[in-house]
Amino acid sequence: MPAITPAFKVIDGFSLCANDTERLDVFFTYLREGEPKLAELRLEQLVLALANSPSQAALFANSVCNEAKKIKLSPAFVQLGIFSKNGLVTDIFRRLYNKVNPPPKRCNDINDLLSYFVGGEDKAWVKAISHKCWFKLYRLLVKSAAPETIRSTGAYIKSELCYSLEMLSIWIAAEELDPELLRIDRRLSEVDSPFIALQRETHQLVNAIKNDTLDPKDRAHFWVIIEQCQQQVKRIRARGINQMGFSAHASRMLERLDQTLNRMVLLIQILDFRHPHQKARCVLNLWRQLLISVTERNSVRAIYRKSTRTFAQSVTQNKSNHGEHYIAKTKNDYFKILRGACGAGVIIALLAWVKMYIETLQLSPLNNALLVSLNYGVGFMLVHILHFTIATKQPAMTAANFAAHVEKNKQGRTRSKKLARLLINVNRSQWFAVWGNITAAIIVSVLVSLLFSHLYGNPVLNSEQVAYQTAAIHPIHGLAWLYAAIAGVWLFLSGIITGILDNRADYIELKDRLIGHPLFRAISLQRRERIALYIHQNYGALGGNFIFGVLLGMTSYLGYLIDVPLDIRHVAFSSAHAAYAHISDYQSWLSVLSSLFFVLMIGFINLWVSFGLALFVALRSRNCELDIASVRSAVITQIKQRPTSLFWPNDHQPLTKSQSSSQRRTP
Repeated sequence: MPAITPAFKVIDGFSLCANDTERLDVFFTYLREGEPKLAELRLEQLVLALANSPSQAALFANSVCNEAKKIKLSPAFVQLGIFSKNGLVTDIFRRLYNKVNPPPKRCNDINDLLSYFVGGEDKAWVKAISHKCWFKLYRLLVKSAAPETIRSTGAYIKSELCYSLEMLSIWIAAEELDPELLRIDRRLSEVDSPFIALQRETHQLVNAIKNDTLDPKDRAHFWVIIEQCQQQVKRIRARGINQMGFSAHASRMLERLDQTLNRMVLLIQILDFRHPHQKARCVLNLWRQLLISVTERNSVRAIYRKSTRTFAQSVTQNKSNHGEHYIAKTKNDYFKILRGACGAGVIIALLAWVKMYIETLQLSPLNNALLVSLNYGVGFMLVHILHFTIATKQPAMTAANFAAHVEKNKQGRTRSKKLARLLINVNRSQWFAVWGNITAAIIVSVLVSLLFSHLYGNPVLNSEQVAYQTAAIHPIHGLAWLYAAIAGVWLFLSGIITGILDNRADYIELKDRLIGHPLFRAISLQRRERIALYIHQNYGALGGNFIFGVLLGMTSYLGYLIDVPLDIRHVAFSSAHAAYAHISDYQSWLSVLSSLFFVLMIGFINLWVSFGLALFVALRSRNCELDIASVRSAVITQIKQRPTSLFWPNDHQPLTKSQSSSQRRTP
């Protein structure tokens, strides 16, 4: 790593620069030297060196002011950090093309000028510098620049801010009649929209600011309109997520509205604040936003993640709604999940027998994979139709529910306790369902094996099949740990697919389409409505279960195509296969117990791979971070207080304050 230039040499180099742009380039070059985490320290050293050299500080301050006055600033205020009106695909291709063939830099354009100083590789050190450190530099520059320079620069920036405010308000007003927003909330075309009112109010406010005639009542009314616009965006988002479904275009548009409103709030705060420290804080907040946006200017990952955030919330919200049914909080919930898991175990045992029979037909690899996929897919759909529970389907659903609670408790002091209680409930429910699946699958497999032997006089599996099934669940020789992880990934993807299909059903208004479909006209309206409602409500679950079966069935065929030994191991199917093998050729209790241990290991990997992936996606979609250390300590504390909570629910919920106080008043 090259040596870092001392701060005093940097400021001495300001005098050698030919123009203001070169001085700013020297400044940013110094900040990016060395490790990103030490960028704040480098800036503090530079501020200290400038403070000890008033002439160089004045030179640098005047350079900053001169550079700001000779370029148009409004494009940065209305573009950087705010989505363009182009579609997501257009923006992605534009960024990819700019990576391959970078556009020319024009220093008379503020966006290009900032890109000249800061690039995509500078994001780490830009984020490492705090507002407090930037404020020290800001205060020094204001003191060092000539008073007339400060006044003229301030007047120019004020006019640019006013122009940007009006431009942003026009953008917001133009979004009101977009078909996607009208589809989600049809009242937008019937009521006096706050978006239009904001544009009118902004025009009046900007004129008052320019003429220094701003009235406190006008200012208060503007903030009321801004709040109404923000509430309108929240209502549209909530309605789309919970009822109407979202497209990627609608998701991007809402993000754009949010970004535009937040930028307007920041600009008006800069223009309106009377206290210099408050104004400086807002200026530096805007400055930091612009710098970070410049570093992400050609980032495909950043634009994709931000554009699809609301769409991802809609998908994970559908999974969260399903996830409530998979979390046992009381004994009644506990036994309900057990009954459903046992019912699924019965079907899985039969599916495992059918799958082994298909493999004895000696079909071609493709035909074998198609039949196995159909067997799995139809079987999983039957499990859902009969309201049974496959244990490994729980994590993808409960992770979204867990993430929803993380979002709700972001600011709460009791967040860790609530999340720990929910995590214990989720873990207990999942493992109880696993035991239900395994127990029922083993019992039915034993009964089927005994019945088969009684009717045909031969065991279900021959010696070669028994050896294969017992070796398949071995974690090392059979690669069961790897194949169980693959099944966990498919479980996660099936949960995502379920959420996407549920979102799609809401988006296309599937129920209303089916009610009016020509093929259903022969059916009475009442029955048609019931069928349409059932399909609408279960569209994602049925499709997700079928696709999950296809993913399981086609994995080995994919391995055959690429000449890699790929397969899957699912806890319920593995338990059924092991039961068939041990009944067909019983060795000893030790081999039975070891197989049971291997099956539980497969279940552990299935559950936590799918839960971890689903939780990661759900947290990212909600822009939340999980404090793992505090949640872990809260979990340990609750387990120490009530160890049985890991295995058995407690119907006695903690008393609320009102309940406890009323009990104390009772004699």
